[in-house]
Amino acid sequence: MATGPDGITYSTWKQVNKTNPSILLQILAPLVLLGYHPATLKGSNGVVLDKPAKPSYESPSSFRIIVLIRTFSKILGRIIAARLLTAAQLRGLLHPNQCGSLPGLSAYDACLTLTNNVKTLERTRLKVSSLFLDIKAGFDNVHNSTLTCILREGRVPRYLVS
Repeated sequence: MATGPDGITYSTWKQVNKTNPSILLQILAPLVLLGYHPATLKGSNGVVLDKPAKPSYESPSSFRIIVLIRTFSKILGRIIAARLLTAAQLRGLLHPNQCGSLPGLSAYDACLTLTNNVKTLERTRLKVSSLFLDIKAGFDNVHNSTLTCILREGRVPRYLVS
């Protein structure tokens, strides 16, 4: 992870945790317990990058802004996210087909679930349709050719199977 205004890298915090895990726990425990995110941890650095091959750079959409927050704040955010996920799972708040942002599941799992559901319904001679909203943002870490292969052929390419 890139560093924020404090300049402390993720690898530094990882080494601190490896050397003495209680340090991070002692610092983070009160923040988590009180549900408090100090203003000092909310500072960030922004970097504006040109998007390549834009005909004009007069529009704000021609730029990408990268915001670098303090690594310590990212660690705190991950802890809270993990706790929220656990609470949501224990209370049955997640749909059984939810794949995104869950550990051990990915867009490939979502594609396989969709394919399986479609084939199951087609076997009973039902007509099936799917609606995708914002698929680019939903699958932004998936190679387009891989996703297309999975959706069209309903199978996982050999190089994805471990």
